Amino acid sequence: MKITPWLAAAVALVPVLQACGGGSDSDGDGAVRLVNASSAYGALDLYSSDTLLSSAVAPEGAGSYVTLGAGTYTLKLKRNGSSTTVNSTDRSVAASTSHTLLAYSTADTLRSVFLTDNETAPTSGAAKLRVFNASTEAGALDVYVTASSATLADSSPTVSALGTERFSSYNEISAGSYRVRVTGSGDKTDLRLDVDGISLADQRIGTLVLTTTPGGVLVNSLFIDQKSTVTGVANPSARIRLVAGAGSNGTVAATINGTSLSSGLRSPTVGAYALVPAGSLSGSVTLEGTALTLPTATLAAGSDSTLLVTSAGGAGTATLIADDNKPAITSTNAKLRLVHGVGALGSSITLTADYSAVATDTPVNSASTPAAITAGTDMRLEATTPTAASSLFLDSAVTLVAGKVYTLFMLGDANAPAGVLRRDR
Repeated sequence: MKITPWLAAAVALVPVLQACGGGSDSDGDGAVRLVNASSAYGALDLYSSDTLLSSAVAPEGAGSYVTLGAGTYTLKLKRNGSSTTVNSTDRSVAASTSHTLLAYSTADTLRSVFLTDNETAPTSGAAKLRVFNASTEAGALDVYVTASSATLADSSPTVSALGTERFSSYNEISAGSYRVRVTGSGDKTDLRLDVDGISLADQRIGTLVLTTTPGGVLVNSLFIDQKSTVTGVANPSARIRLVAGAGSNGTVAATINGTSLSSGLRSPTVGAYALVPAGSLSGSVTLEGTALTLPTATLAAGSDSTLLVTSAGGAGTATLIADDNKPAITSTNAKLRLVHGVGALGSSITLTADYSAVATDTPVNSASTPAAITAGTDMRLEATTPTAASSLFLDSAVTLVAGKVYTLFMLGDANAPAGVLRRDR
């Protein structure tokens, strides 16, 4: 997929736009600017102790360099207009040197890293590029910088197995236009980002920041030019899967945003995720050949979603459910939720794990909020509803692995619901 021509041009701009200027490299003082790579926290204010240095720096934006004398400063980040500090770190400002405080959000917190903007220029006719993996949710990543037509199968990674919250070294790359692809470490089929038309101009010194997405699996990106422009490049894709939950083993087909999810999925079945273009939800979905109405929705860049098809009283319903596939923050936990897809069941469903509530009174055609629970073996999962004397689902030998994300789908006929436990991540 290609980013728009204006975005490719923006990435290659000479240092005349936002956050331009080189600080105070020549006068003995240092300089600091804020780059905001966190959409979750909105616009940010930068303080040195209680002194405001930069105000209302928008997501994917940068503040101007602020001159500071050499020394150690307590740099604080606050939501624009708020008095509450959401990130505080002590940073050393070097004399005659410019610095960038990069703010990003991961693991449900705002974090920051301090960059020294003094990398030497590359060889004439080349650019320098490094990568920062700012997403603990995405895990270790491989990055490919190739010609547009190059296949991943025939390509070697420019950066391999880049761990979370880690920088790669700078790579010197011939100036030109490139396609940037990011995959899970060691797996070329696990595509996390694919953007084309990225201009690495002669003498450019850039940092590619990979950031967390709503779904937690794909990544967005931000390009920081040393002492120059900052350009956000959103993931052009989202992930969506089809779940056939109709009664009487009804067959479901769907095409979303030009991508076929299935030509015939027999209920009760949970389909696999597919990459589709992000944007307004469009396409078609059918149950036993009868067209259903698609929900009015937008697939956000980097999001994960489930298209759930159920039936009741002879009529089918298509529902879009947002999926949160970020792993639990505590490494010993797994995440578990319930999706109620028994369309003809007139009551809500409750899910327990070892007799503790995971989801309470989840209505039909909806999902519970994912719960973080201690992972383990021989766990007892039970789904119940007030209108039935016996369990809808009961398994006393379930294994939930730490760091993984699971959904129990209750699907199919009201008189004989089928429980499908799926590891989503």
